[in-house]
Amino acid sequence: MDCPGAVSVSASKAVLSFSKSIVVDTAETAGLPDMVKEAYRRGGAAIPIVILVDPGMKHIYGSFNHPDMKSQNYGEVFRDAKDSIRKAQREGTFAFTDQVPVVVKVANATVESWKSAQGTEIKAKLVGVEDDTTYIFETDAGKTIRATADQLDKETVAKARKAAGLK
Repeated sequence: MDCPGAVSVSASKAVLSFSKSIVVDTAETAGLPDMVKEAYRRGGAAIPIVILVDPGMKHIYGSFNHPDMKSQNYGEVFRDAKDSIRKAQREGTFAFTDQVPVVVKVANATVESWKSAQGTEIKAKLVGVEDDTTYIFETDAGKTIRATADQLDKETVAKARKAAGLK
C-alpha cells in the first residue's frame, strides 16, 4: 500500500534542496493568498500537495499532488520548477519578499577564485549582487551559487563589491 505520509516526508526533503517548505493545515486554506488557494483547488483531493512559489508569493513555479509525486523520483518531478526558479533568480525576477529584489548585474564577469568564510575556495564568475546583501556566482558548469557577506571571506566581499561597482 502506498503511503501519502512517506511521499510527503520525502518530497519535503527533496524540496528543501532548493526551497523552504511551509505546511498548511487544510482548515486554514482561507487565509492563503488567492493564487495559492487556486493552485490548491486545482490539486484536487489527493494530498499532499506541493506548491512551489517565491517567498513573496508573486509567482507559482509548480504545483504537484500525490499522484504526480507517487514515483518519488523528485529530481524528475520537480526539474522544470527548479529550472524556472533558478532562471528567475538569475534574471532578478524571483521575489524573495513582497518587494522585487534590486540586482546589480556584473558585466563582462570572468572566472576568478572566491573564498567562503570557512576558507573553501570556488572558481566562478560574479554575475550579480542582490539587495546589496547576496552575492550571486556562476560556475563554468552553469551552477548558480548564492552567498551572503557573512558566508564569504572579507577579502572576497570587498573584491565582489568593487567588481559590482558598490561601495
